[in-house]
Amino acid sequence: MTIPRAQVGTVIGLLEILRDFHGKVDLAKVADELRLELDDILPAVDAAKLLKLIQVNAGDLILTSEGTTLLSKGISGRKRELYNAVSNLGEIKGILNFIRKEHGSTVTKEDLLSFIRQEMPDVNAEQTFSWIVEWGRYALLLRYDDNTQKIRLTKSPAKAS
Repeated sequence: MTIPRAQVGTVIGLLEILRDFHGKVDLAKVADELRLELDDILPAVDAAKLLKLIQVNAGDLILTSEGTTLLSKGISGRKRELYNAVSNLGEIKGILNFIRKEHGSTVTKEDLLSFIRQEMPDVNAEQTFSWIVEWGRYALLLRYDDNTQKIRLTKSPAKAS
């Protein structure tokens, strides 16, 4: 699965902890610092790894140059950095292409859920939809209107930081 399955804030918090430990720390130490069980932070680790923000080596979490760059930015800069990282994930690319090509940059929630069920039959479509909306909104890839239940793609954000 190439869709992050952790909250954006949790992933950024994980990166900040890594920075506090000079870019490298044992996973168990992170769990202890956060007062969480390992199972509770693994989704954030997996998401950060998927986005190439960290590497995992023999139980150590290592902040990558991409992760360091992300942390060096303000909120707007972080959104632009994540725009590139998230939009290049395989399944996200497929979803963005579906919305762009099949529906002229706007799609209903039900249309996207149908696409997810068809293309990713082994996942929970509703939960996957939620992750797509969370990461898509934060990374400025899309807008979702809860009232109309429509998703609209956004234009690429400016490259300035």
